[in-house]
Formats: sequence, structure tokens, C-alpha cells
Amino acid sequence: MIASSQPTLGAKGSPADQSSAPAPLAISLLQGGVLRPLEESVFIQQGDYWAIRYQGQVAILKSTRGLRYLADLLCDPGREFHVRELLACPMDVSTPAAAVAANGRVTGGLYAGVPVLDAQAKAEYKCRVNDLRQDLNQAEQFNDPQRKTEFQNELQAIADHLASAVGLGGRDRRTSSDAERARSAVSKCIKQAVQKIGEVIPSLGYHLAARIKTGYFCSYNPHPDRPVAWKF
Repeated sequence: MIASSQPTLGAKGSPADQSSAPAPLAISLLQGGVLRPLEESVFIQQGDYWAIRYQGQVAILKSTRGLRYLADLLCDPGREFHVRELLACPMDVSTPAAAVAANGRVTGGLYAGVPVLDAQAKAEYKCRVNDLRQDLNQAEQFNDPQRKTEFQNELQAIADHLASAVGLGGRDRRTSSDAERARSAVSKCIKQAVQKIGEVIPSLGYHLAARIKTGYFCSYNPHPDRPVAWKF
């Protein structure tokens, strides 16, 4: 990787010394020459590398699936991408994470899913239900219809959520193994990419950590008053 805010390739000095980086791309970005104006934020792929510039700092990073996911999110701010969409994006098979997906489906070592609610979540819901029942009794005693309605609505919402998470006989419903594995793989790749970017451009690392949402649906949500005009 290369990171700099000056027209230089770092301590080693010359493009030839950085044999693993695409010299023409590095030079054009770092010098702010023919490629883009210096003030623009860029996220450009060229071959096996990504050239990234943010607030005057530049990084040249080896391509990873996580950087590909980030580029997809940055291209369409505010849009929620299901993890299957991101997994389906083309990627060199030599990439370690490429084995995770094939034809948009998660492959390899699938398991039977995980519980929608773990033991801690169940215990917290139980405590909250007990508290709400006590509050509801007090509201009835004091003839407070507004609070009574609020407590009843929250109890119903919890009951509905628990019903969707627990099956017949109290057995835990489990998430789809494919979907859960996809979520885990995509989230891990994105977080690793953000961490790698943060090592060379700390301000961008902070920005992405705050503005990238991961889960079954992933999105990039820049501050509405301070959007970033990314160039690709």
C-alpha cells in the first residue's frame, strides 16, 4: 500500500521501488496531474489495485473483495444492498474471499443457521415484559389511559417479535444458513477494508466506520449536510 498527501511515493522514493503498485496510477494521483483535481475524492480501480483519495491524502491498496463492496456502496449513497447482491459482484478467483460465493449463492461449510434470539436477548425481553406489566397495572390503578395504551402497544410489539423468533413448542427459529453466512462474510470483508483504509487515511477510516452500515442489508449513508462527491 502507498499513502501520501504529497507528490511522492513514500520512503522508498521511486515507482520502481514500489514494484507491487501500478506506478502510472500512483504518480498521476499523487501529483494531482492529468487524472483528477486534487480536491476531488476518488475511489478508482485499475487492475489489481484501488486508488483512493480523500481530503488530499492518497492510498494505493491491493484489491480485495471488501474494497469492491465499499465501491458499490459509495456509488449509490442511501441505497440498501442485500448481501447477496454484493456477493454476486465479479471478483478475481485468486482473492481469498472469492470462494465464499458462486453464482450469487453462498457455498462451502454451510451450517444449520443460528437462533434469531440468543439467551441474553430472551432474558432482556423477559425483564422488559415484567416491567411493562407492572407499569400497566399502575396505569390502570391511576386511570391513566394514555400510559396504559403506550404500555399495551409495547407489550404487543414484543409479543409479535417473540412469536416470529420462537416456533411451536418454544423451539428457536433459526436464520437461513445461506443468508447468515452471506451477512457474516460481507460484514467481515467490509470491516477489514475500512480498517485497512483507516491505517493509511485515518480521516476516511473514521468517515466510513461512521457512515457504512452492515448487516443483511448494507448501505453508505453520508451526512446530509456534508455529502462526499465520490469520483469513480
